[in-house]
Amino acid sequence: MKEEPPKPPSRSSKLKGKKVLIKIGGSSIAGKEALESFAQNIALLVGLGIRPVVVHGGGPEINEEMKRRGLPVQKVAGLRVTDDETLKVANEVLARINEEIVYALKRVQVKAVGLQGAERDTLVARKLDPVKVKDENGNEVSVDLGNVGEVCSVDPLNLNNLINNGFVPVIYPICSTKDYKLMNVNADTAAAHIAKTIKAEEMILITDVPGIMREFGKPDTTIKEVTVAQLQQLINEGVVSGGMIPKAQACELAVLGGVKAVHMLDGREKDAIVNQLLSGENLGTMVTL
Repeated sequence: MKEEPPKPPSRSSKLKGKKVLIKIGGSSIAGKEALESFAQNIALLVGLGIRPVVVHGGGPEINEEMKRRGLPVQKVAGLRVTDDETLKVANEVLARINEEIVYALKRVQVKAVGLQGAERDTLVARKLDPVKVKDENGNEVSVDLGNVGEVCSVDPLNLNNLINNGFVPVIYPICSTKDYKLMNVNADTAAAHIAKTIKAEEMILITDVPGIMREFGKPDTTIKEVTVAQLQQLINEGVVSGGMIPKAQACELAVLGGVKAVHMLDGREKDAIVNQLLSGENLGTMVTL
């Protein structure tokens, strides 16, 4: 009887023991059903021996709370202008979302620990330089974003200790400078810095679109796979613009830092995280070197 060739190892066996960074937005888990589904996805990964780390933002929720308080919402180049009052709102909203995620994970028997980026110097930031944009007349101007930081170092010690002891860290990107001033950091960028520092195998970046589309609003134009060089070209061409630019730059940062692949997925698709990691298919846009 002719022997069958050995089956290639499954995706789950390839990822067993590996770290996977999963970045989600608050809107991806808005509502009880979405949050429970996300928690079940993480529980399944943990059960397969995969070691997830979660980073989350909460932009729409921060916007809603600011409007409720009568505060203006300003963004420049996809980044939030953050004065002291905005920073306070962001910190409160993100801490609440963090708690909700941690409790949801614990309900499905996942050992989870919530962390502010500033805790134990996990994420050290510096104030972001003023960004250059064009005004309504087409003139280049510099805009100070206020309490907005960029990551300058990540201390992996606490994160790796938690991961090695079976915990899932759940991190939100309110970070601290070296002189202990809190800074709001873009969650996608923070996730990329963490992913490369902890040597994550892959990173999933959950968005509210199917991935990078050549024609905005047309899912059938989604680009299934793109290299870092091609990604930069898409930015130059204006295919990637607005709030997608920080996401694209985060993908680039992670891949250049050693993460083998970053997957941009639509968080509105049920079980998108598990399906992407275990199917071996590109369900959104995959960014590689």
